Amino acid sequence: MRAADGRMVGLMVAAGLWMAVMPCAAEEARPVCQPGPCLPRPRDTRVAQAPAPTTSLDRLAERYTTPRAIAAFLHDRFTFVHDQEQFGVEERWQAPEEFARRHAGDCEDYANFARHLLVRNGYAAYVFSLFGDGGYAHTVCIFVDEHGRYNVINQDRVQLLRAPSLEALAAALCPAWTFGGIAEQAGTRGQLVQRITNAHPVAASDFDEVATAEFAP
Repeated sequence: MRAADGRMVGLMVAAGLWMAVMPCAAEEARPVCQPGPCLPRPRDTRVAQAPAPTTSLDRLAERYTTPRAIAAFLHDRFTFVHDQEQFGVEERWQAPEEFARRHAGDCEDYANFARHLLVRNGYAAYVFSLFGDGGYAHTVCIFVDEHGRYNVINQDRVQLLRAPSLEALAAALCPAWTFGGIAEQAGTRGQLVQRITNAHPVAASDFDEVATAEFAP
């Protein structure tokens, strides 16, 4: 997704169709990355690296220009660490620059960082938080392809779901989802700015595993 899609999103904003529900703008996203029926515990057991010298996001965006390149960079250079372990609090969103310096964080840090690099490369990309049955809570970066379908950078993997809507995307990520939506950073917390809800969520006991899709790297 390139500049043309950015212009399309701009028209949606001008038309008042994008993130226009005021109650959602003040709704704080609940803590994310909690294990649930759709989300196993993070597989990454590497020891977090010492904080690295700051590299500007613009320079990183020049080097990592596609979803796959960004995912590979995250896989090779970053370590998954829960906020409680790293900061001593249940929930803390890092700014992308801080995450780039620490090389460690949890799911919303990965998603927020990936989103910033994608936007700098002309993609329509957003942070997407999702909550569901059985304690599921997770945040990913979503990006729109040339056909207007939603795909995902899920921590350090590209997941080509090709979902036609946010609701379809949510169902592919977690059939037992109950609510979620587009999220933005507000200080050290996250807030939903466009909310979706599932009137008829699937019970966690009614499915065996999350829908499969293509992953990389």
